[in-house]
Amino acid sequence: MAYQGLLAEEGAATRVAASLPPLASFRHDYAGAISVVDWDHRLPSANLVLRIYGYYGEDTLEAGHEAFDDRLEQIAERDKYPEFDVPDFDGLAADEAYEIELSPGGQIGRCRLTSAWRRSVAPKDAAAAVALVQTCEEYGKLVAASPSRPAYLGDLEAVSWTPPCESDYTRWTLDVWYLLAFDGRIGSGRSFLADLETKQIISVRDFSVRTG
Repeated sequence: MAYQGLLAEEGAATRVAASLPPLASFRHDYAGAISVVDWDHRLPSANLVLRIYGYYGEDTLEAGHEAFDDRLEQIAERDKYPEFDVPDFDGLAADEAYEIELSPGGQIGRCRLTSAWRRSVAPKDAAAAVALVQTCEEYGKLVAASPSRPAYLGDLEAVSWTPPCESDYTRWTLDVWYLLAFDGRIGSGRSFLADLETKQIISVRDFSVRTG
């Protein structure tokens, strides 16, 4: 990034920060964060990525800074010749990790949570989210309109936590899937975003997913 002179003008960091979507923490307060603009492994770079690593405690924050310093050393060791690809800052340990698309001019694009724990849903939370979906009108209509749906597709399943930056909603929600078709490679169905705090379904949308 520094070699290419991208986002090097005065005030660029402040401008980008002001354009960020809400990054509300999940059931904890933030103790700190590490933010870095990373490259797309192309010269010149066509798209950038803003990586934000959030930490809930001083211990994990300190570990994050140590991992960041270690990565800097790894990059320095391999950053000898421009024709060779060098590491980036992907995959640093963090309590919450986000990737945000960024244009070379600093325009914010899609934001997504990359923490693997988002798919680890406690049974109590999963049961509460499924119960909310079962009582909503959209789900009743969907079941009534799908009388021949194969039983092997299973029941409602709480699959992942969804942060506000992905849903454009004020709170974290739990994504519940109802599979309608699966051909061995591609599955499709309906997604319900459940707000466990207000006990509401805030969004219903179609989804498709590829396996393997």
